[in-house]
Amino acid sequence: MLLWLVFLPVIGGFIGWLSHVFLQRIMTSTDIQLRWQRLPMMIALTTILITFILVIVLWADASSSLEQSPNWIKEVNIDWIPLLGIHFHLVLDGLSLIVISSTLFIVLLVIVYSSKENLNNVGLFYLCVLFMASAIMMLFVITDLFLMFFFWEAVAIPIYFLISLWGRRDLNSQLRFNGASKFLIYTQISSLLMLISIVSLALINWNITAKWTFDYQILTNTPISSNTEFLLMLGFLAAFIIRIPLIPFHNWFIEAHIESSTSGSMMISGLLVNTAAFGLLRFVIPLFPNASLTIMPFILVLAICTLFYTALLAFNQTDIKKLIAYIHIALMGFVTAIIYSGSVIAFQGVVIQMIAVNLAIVGMFIISGLLAECYLTRNINQFVGLKEQVKYLSSFTIFFMLAVLGIPGTANFVGNYMMLLGSYNSYPYYTILLAIGLLLLSISLIIRMQPIFYGVVDKITVTKHLLSKKDIFLLSSVLIVLIFIGLYPKMVLDMSYSIVNQTLQYIITERVGE
Repeated sequence: MLLWLVFLPVIGGFIGWLSHVFLQRIMTSTDIQLRWQRLPMMIALTTILITFILVIVLWADASSSLEQSPNWIKEVNIDWIPLLGIHFHLVLDGLSLIVISSTLFIVLLVIVYSSKENLNNVGLFYLCVLFMASAIMMLFVITDLFLMFFFWEAVAIPIYFLISLWGRRDLNSQLRFNGASKFLIYTQISSLLMLISIVSLALINWNITAKWTFDYQILTNTPISSNTEFLLMLGFLAAFIIRIPLIPFHNWFIEAHIESSTSGSMMISGLLVNTAAFGLLRFVIPLFPNASLTIMPFILVLAICTLFYTALLAFNQTDIKKLIAYIHIALMGFVTAIIYSGSVIAFQGVVIQMIAVNLAIVGMFIISGLLAECYLTRNINQFVGLKEQVKYLSSFTIFFMLAVLGIPGTANFVGNYMMLLGSYNSYPYYTILLAIGLLLLSISLIIRMQPIFYGVVDKITVTKHLLSKKDIFLLSSVLIVLIFIGLYPKMVLDMSYSIVNQTLQYIITERVGE
């Protein structure tokens, strides 16, 4: 079942793409081609729904298994390149299941929203979406570092095409590839550093054991000197920090959002960023616990600077997509700081916040797309009289603004509360600074968004708009999930407890050793 879970989306993507190409070749009539234009979307939607059914079955299995064993695991281990000790080794645990469920839900939202966008070459578009979904799910379950690097790079391919092929069209054709090119350059340079660290770690283990292996669980126990561990950790950290992203490596993130379509922005913020935060929890801390403790003060300062810097920049934004992008960077800076300063409670808060932030930001990007449709601009200063212009949209906008800020009753509140509570005992001054940064972020978002709800509207030039049933369904789905997790976080906490506790033990062991 685990193999079907990770491979089914990409199989569906190829089927949708090939069917679209086949129909275009055999059908010469334009009218008939337009009728079948929705076929790739329907195949993509069906594929994700079937994959969701598999996830629900796994949730049911995990819920019953956790009562007997806290370390519930589904595993697949197949030899791939025996000469180098490379195995196709997949391990599904509670943490992986949580982030995979979140990934599939966001992909479902992207597919439904994209059906209303005017896309060319729809078969290739849905292939990119589903290929990225499979690659990301593979990252969440793979334990072989060589294959982890392979799928880390694979995730970048569809993002590049989503930005460059279906992004914003400008008279200056070079501008269209700016964000995509920057993303690719940043990713390739940082990924090269991570590859060097992976190969070096495998070589060190080979010198000790005379056996080639890239297995994460074996390499975790490889004895290395402190200086070597620190240098190897920097290679991993560079890749993850750039993709989170923290300052001063955030420029590609802003450019990518400016040039992406709404569905592209949903993929970048909802899926791509999660891979980096997950990588810190899954790979960096367990592989390099001593080096993680050493670099902790620097990361805390960098993350806090990211939070304050982007919160201040948000005050001056007029493009709604840039505003949301800066808000997301600030929140991820907050999450990164807690990863490097937390306890079990804080780590569990991070897991909830990884889901909550991405869902709230995806909801905000859906709203930004709807606002751009209604007002034919992304300039926030032009969004006046929203309460009178678009029925229900102002209510959804207020909810997602408050969700981003962590209003009680939402998953964001639970995540924020647990993260601040868990980190306060260890780092009270840093925690106070983080709380102040969140307050500053709240002020900037409210100041920028509050004027859009009221104002004088020129009734001659502007007509009222109605949200479609599809739009209401999308926004309501995200709203319900955020409220459900906010009111009943136990399901997520129980599923992730043993894994985050195991991750924390690596740091505790190093502290005791010191």
